Amino acid sequence: MQRVPTRAARDRRNAVTLQAILAVIAASTLVMAIASCAAMADTSGVADNGLMLIVSAYAWLCFCLLRHGFFRLSTSLTVIGGLILMGMSYHAYGLRAQSGLQITQLLPLLCSGLFLGRAAAWWTALANAAALAIGAHTDLQLATDSMQASDALANLLLAGMNFLVLATILDRLILSSQRAINRSEELNELCLELRHQVEEKERAYERLLQTQKMETIGRLSTGIAHDFNAILSVILGHATSVGRRGGSIDAVLPGIRQAARSGATLTRRLLSFSRTHVREISTFDLAQAIDEVRPLILPMFPRGIEVSLDTSASGLLIRADRDELVLALLNIASNACDAMPRGGRFVLSVQADGDHAFLRLEDSGIGMAPEVLARLFEPFFTTKPKDQGTGIGMATVHRFVTDHGGEIHADSAPGQGTRIRIRLPLAKSGCDDEHASADEAGARITRPRSDAGDREHAPPASVEPAIAGCRVIGS
Repeated sequence: MQRVPTRAARDRRNAVTLQAILAVIAASTLVMAIASCAAMADTSGVADNGLMLIVSAYAWLCFCLLRHGFFRLSTSLTVIGGLILMGMSYHAYGLRAQSGLQITQLLPLLCSGLFLGRAAAWWTALANAAALAIGAHTDLQLATDSMQASDALANLLLAGMNFLVLATILDRLILSSQRAINRSEELNELCLELRHQVEEKERAYERLLQTQKMETIGRLSTGIAHDFNAILSVILGHATSVGRRGGSIDAVLPGIRQAARSGATLTRRLLSFSRTHVREISTFDLAQAIDEVRPLILPMFPRGIEVSLDTSASGLLIRADRDELVLALLNIASNACDAMPRGGRFVLSVQADGDHAFLRLEDSGIGMAPEVLARLFEPFFTTKPKDQGTGIGMATVHRFVTDHGGEIHADSAPGQGTRIRIRLPLAKSGCDDEHASADEAGARITRPRSDAGDREHAPPASVEPAIAGCRVIGS
């Protein structure tokens, strides 16, 4: 019954009630007519039965029109039919004889007001007044003395006042209801528009994130190329050592295999990081995640910058997007590198802080003035030249932290470096673990940055760490 082919949502809601009313009227009058015919011994009630059958057929007609989508036509015919029956009843029996039925005769007024609007309600009220006048006229014709005539006029005045009060109340209710419905529809439209705007902003953020990734990869390319050259040098050194030293091929194959595996690991990290971003929340060990992207962080810093990565605090499980964490760390590291053109020190450490994991990132660079620090996380704000920065790096970091329920604070002053503190909530117990064991977590590495030098004859053990090239071992 709710599937009425009407365009207006309000009419579809009202159609359910109107269908129920018409179905009850049609079925009840039909049953009464059949029962009356079965119990009738003569033909004295044929006219009444015929009238009930007509009413039933009329109600079914309105019901069928409603089912075919003619809501307003069906409602109008229902109201008109009710008014005609009222007029016929008042004409036949008068107003006084039906004083107890006046409450049921409000149905046309209610239907017109609730389903068709205020104007239809007042037109129906006027038709009700005409029907009351017909009933009063019948009472006056049946009056045998002046007392009965006076009672007929009093009944007319009382019934008229009742209908007027009810029509006024109905008018106020309809007005308030229409305002509420209109406001609700406006709010629904605003919510829909807001949802579209949020979706568009999310898409724009995804595009922005991908752009930031590509920019970061561009900055990584020099260091990555250097490390690949180191890996190739190790492979070449092992390959040529057979001819120079007369060693066997089986002795150098493990070293070559390990160096090639390191290069493949670095390639996978780059490909994973550069892919189009689709947020994937997972539970992982924060220290282990930083260790795994160590090959991407270290090449960003030239020699002359001492890098300290302390990931000894293993077992700190967080629930976040791993790629966004990598991007946030690379953005902070990139800014730290730019802030130390004459060398310095960069520190990244992981600690436990109650039910949070605490990330501490510090550099000894040129620092920031208070007005620059106040706008650090503002999108598209940058103090770098136009061709060297977009101003979305720290905004990306801030969004990552806040989206994952964390906190970020920055402290800096000119000539005193920059200190960034990030607190991320630990994953609740019961989450899926995607971390490795604590034995596999990284340990503290504090080394000055320098070139690798000649690695042509380096032993295979020196290639053990991931991309073990010049930026991790040796000084």
